[in-house]
Amino acid sequence: MKADELESLDCTLIDVRTPEAYEEAHISGSVNYCVYQVDFLEKLPEAYPDKSTKLVVYGDGAPYKADLAAVGRLLFLGYADISILEGGLNQWLSDGRPVEGSGVSQSAPAGGRFPLDAERTKVRWVGRNLMNQYDGEIAASEGFIEVDSSGTPLAGEVTVDLRRMLCHDLTDESLAAGLIGHLASVDFFDVENFPEASFDLKSAEPIVDATYGMPNFRVKGSLSARGLSVELEIDALIEPIDGAYVFQSAFNFDRTQLGALYRSGRIFERLGMHLVNDLVSMDIAAFFTVSK
Repeated sequence: MKADELESLDCTLIDVRTPEAYEEAHISGSVNYCVYQVDFLEKLPEAYPDKSTKLVVYGDGAPYKADLAAVGRLLFLGYADISILEGGLNQWLSDGRPVEGSGVSQSAPAGGRFPLDAERTKVRWVGRNLMNQYDGEIAASEGFIEVDSSGTPLAGEVTVDLRRMLCHDLTDESLAAGLIGHLASVDFFDVENFPEASFDLKSAEPIVDATYGMPNFRVKGSLSARGLSVELEIDALIEPIDGAYVFQSAFNFDRTQLGALYRSGRIFERLGMHLVNDLVSMDIAAFFTVSK
């Protein structure tokens, strides 16, 4: 449905974007039912129980598909007269048509240096041998990120306390404690002598055409433990959201490059079932405080 047709139509106009987006700008007379929220299927039938009600939905427009998702859900609910506003809100604005709202908020803070929010940050690990894999967490202790005015990271660090490691998938407490004790020993990370490990971000380049929710920076940095460091190049999602910068990345590193040689097939021969994989997987979701 084109915008010109909408002006003379008796219908219910539904903005299916988030409440925050609706607050910033929406078409006059539209109502907001966010298709991303789980109660979409409950709230809309409560407001419009007559399934013959003429509904017109819109999102931002191409390339996004919130409007198509809404149509699918409305058809599932039994509504029979549904249209999509062609081009969505972006086309409406491009045509110079008026909107209501508070205006687009400044989602990205100005550049600066922001401290790590250790309580919100999660650092997860997965280690494997030929027979099993084990996963857990390491508590973050401190860090920072420094970004320029465009939101490109210039430097950063996440430090973890290896004395505060947990194993999640061993439910037997004694077995879990035994595994953590072994990881803390000289066979692996020699935590008594080297209680901390860190990832240092040294530079970041934007990934061209990265879509929201996918890694948007190619990051160069180093992982340090046991007094040793290994250079890494990883993909990361780095975005400002909810008063913080979030840094997300999942990557592998070779433990033997950090001196953790136990049962490595690179070091020891004929290990058979005693082999422990050299690669360890890490998953970092770090939050850096922008505002309280």
